[in-house]
Order: sequence, then C-alpha cells, then structure tokens
Amino acid sequence: MEAFGTAAGFVLTLLILSYLLGDNPLYRLAIYLLIGLAAAFTTLITFEGVLIPLVTAAADGEITTEDLVGLVSLVAGLVLLVLLLFRRLPGAGIALAFLIAVGAALAVVGSITGTLLPLTLATGTLTADNLFNGLVILVGVITSLVYFQYVARRTPDGQIQRGRLVQGMSAVGQGFIVVTLGALYGAAILTSLTILSERVSFLVRGG
Repeated sequence: MEAFGTAAGFVLTLLILSYLLGDNPLYRLAIYLLIGLAAAFTTLITFEGVLIPLVTAAADGEITTEDLVGLVSLVAGLVLLVLLLFRRLPGAGIALAFLIAVGAALAVVGSITGTLLPLTLATGTLTADNLFNGLVILVGVITSLVYFQYVARRTPDGQIQRGRLVQGMSAVGQGFIVVTLGALYGAAILTSLTILSERVSFLVRGG
C-alpha cells in the first residue's frame, strides 16, 4: 500500500510538472482529480460533522438552538445551490443577489476588523516603541492608500490630472508597493522551491 501511494504521488507530480510544457490533458487530469477529491472530502466532512450529529441529536430529542441554526443554514445553502444550478427557476436571481450581498458584507467586515484596525493599532504600537520603524510604516500605509485614490481635477487645457502633492505621495506609495510585491514574489518562489525539493526528496526516499 505504501509503494502504491509513492507511485501515485510520483505520477501526480509528473502530471503537475507537465504544465511546464504548456497546458495539456495530463495537467488538466491532475487538476480534475484534485478538485474532485476536494469536493468529495468536503462532502464527507459535511455529512460526518453536520448531518449525522443533527440527525442523531434529533432522534435522541437533544437538539439544541445551535443545532437548529446549523440545520436552517444547511437547508438555506442547499436551496441556494439548487437555484444557482437551475438558473431558470424562479428566485435564481434573488439567490445570486443574496450571495453577492453576503459576500460583499463579509469582505467589508473582514477588511475592517481583520486588516485596517489591526494595521492601525500595530502602526501606533510600533511608532511608540520604535520611532523610525513606526514612521516608515506610517508613510508606507498612507502613501499606498493615496496611490489607489482616483480623485482628480480638470486643468484649464481640459486634461484630468491629480495635484502635485498627491502625485508625489502616489509615487512614494508605488515604491512601497513594488518592494512589497517583490518580497512576496520572492517568498513565493522560495516556498515553491522548498515544496519541490521536499517532493523530490519524498519520491527519492520512496515515501
């Protein structure tokens, strides 16, 4: 069984690496297997972690408020899924609008509570602990935000142009963004090389 797993890993690794030669049926087969296995795993987790406990609790008469909320959410999700799969059914547009609205609300709340507020608090803490680092972070955050603002004015000759101050701050922010993206790209390359070396070592050792 261990030899079979090693052989399957070796074959799938070759299928994924075949993408270096361009998009091909072998690479797509590996991707389809990944998507299918992920969907099957999610389905099994849903049955074992949600449906079976709910049915067991209902059979024993011990269903709680949390179980009811989970059941309602599951039913609502299944209804939305059916409406999205069969778009000609009445209410399909409402289901799509509901998903977009909920997704947008979650994205806004997540951005504020998970990014903006922690970033603001961390910037204030760093400014108090280390003035230079705090100022660099503060300038980077402000100028990067200014770079993504598109408020401009029309010049007498009819051209639309941002003010010189905003242009200067945008240039500084662009520099911070370039450095950040370069660092992220370098980290992604190092991570990919680490994963590749680990995979090659796994195949060489035979699992």
